Amino acid sequence: MLKPFEGEYDFIFIDCPPGLSALSENVFHAADIVLMPVIPTTLSIRTYNMVKDYFKEKGIELSKMMCFFTMVDLRKNMHKEIMEELYKDKRFFENYIPYLSDVEKMGIHRTPIEEYARSSYAAQCYRDLWEEIKEGVL
Repeated sequence: MLKPFEGEYDFIFIDCPPGLSALSENVFHAADIVLMPVIPTTLSIRTYNMVKDYFKEKGIELSKMMCFFTMVDLRKNMHKEIMEELYKDKRFFENYIPYLSDVEKMGIHRTPIEEYARSSYAAQCYRDLWEEIKEGVL
């Protein structure tokens, strides 16, 4: 799937719908790193565990699965508790994306947050996460 692009790009990002599908399964096998956003809720954690089990079942290295929290609302005890528990799993980056209106507006603007709210806290959170990803896997 990615062979025609080898050598042309430093990074190739493929955005997949949540859960397991034919597309995501192919991406899991082809990718060097799988970045998985996880909302700190019970349903999202179930999906995370399903994907982790799939990796184990298919013999895919779990080390290529790297996760970060998104839509985080630290006013909710459940979010804090889930994050605290899953941070023990070294697959999770420390930086996270909070639940903020500037993040939601990306769908309205149809452009990255850097284009319309560069100085916002949300944009800084994305920059911090990207720096951590670069340090951790590149």
